[in-house]
Amino acid sequence: MDKLRLLFSVFCICVFASCGDNNDHVKETPRSVTIILSKQNSSSSYRHFIENIDPTIKINWINAYTTPLSQLTVELEDADGIILTGGVDIHPGLYGNAFDTIRCGTIDSKRDELETTLLDHALESGTPCLGVCRGLQFMNVYMGGSLHPHLPDTLSDIHRGKNGQSTEHEIYVTKALGAIDINRGNKSATVSNHHQGISRLAENLEAWAFAPDGLIEGIRHSDTTYYPFFIGVQWHPERSNPSGSLATPIGNGFLKAVLNNTGIKKNTDTSESLPRGSDSSRTHDIMIDDALSHKVDIQMH
Repeated sequence: MDKLRLLFSVFCICVFASCGDNNDHVKETPRSVTIILSKQNSSSSYRHFIENIDPTIKINWINAYTTPLSQLTVELEDADGIILTGGVDIHPGLYGNAFDTIRCGTIDSKRDELETTLLDHALESGTPCLGVCRGLQFMNVYMGGSLHPHLPDTLSDIHRGKNGQSTEHEIYVTKALGAIDINRGNKSATVSNHHQGISRLAENLEAWAFAPDGLIEGIRHSDTTYYPFFIGVQWHPERSNPSGSLATPIGNGFLKAVLNNTGIKKNTDTSESLPRGSDSSRTHDIMIDDALSHKVDIQMH
């Protein structure tokens, strides 16, 4: 009997040791995800921004701007996340103001068409999507909203420094988001460099952050069940100081959504999605939370 007990004990030790080895192997195996950038910038700041969050994750980056459409269509089927990056102006004809081209800078129609393809897929599949600066603006235009063609003419000049350089200003969070660790009442200094911004907010989007002059700085899809991460920010988190800013929770939230999407390819039946705002002709003013009036003038001491 003692011999049987001894053999049984040795067997259990071997089994537990084997399980421990297997678990350690799983922990050491890097996770792999595919993220599509609408256009990669020369400094690769978007890549560094996400990669620095968790260096153990292997990311397959796709630069949509230089990828043939036939190949991009294939890549989108395997994509776990999409980032609409910053860049040049959107053609104002897309929001019914073609005459405003005179107040625009450089316009890239190829990019407008490309990002339409990316958002078609994101909204049909529920793939996590982050829009930055121009990316936020294109989300709004795609969904039926419009833009200020030149902010100094309509709101203020706080969003871009002299000679087109970056600047900083605070933004104020007016709505808590479950997808990212940002709470109502948060404020943060952010890196800003743009001369356009949201004028009429698209019907299926919600605003959750504002600049001191009232410009919308953060948006999300109003259907957070089917689109848990369809979020845009007007500032540049990839260029903001991660210490004490809202950059880190945005990056963390996006990467978490991407990892949750890995291996879970959602139903792409377009009848179940809400691809665009149903009424793109709305002209009513944007309504801001009770804490804000005509302009966002929050002084948090």
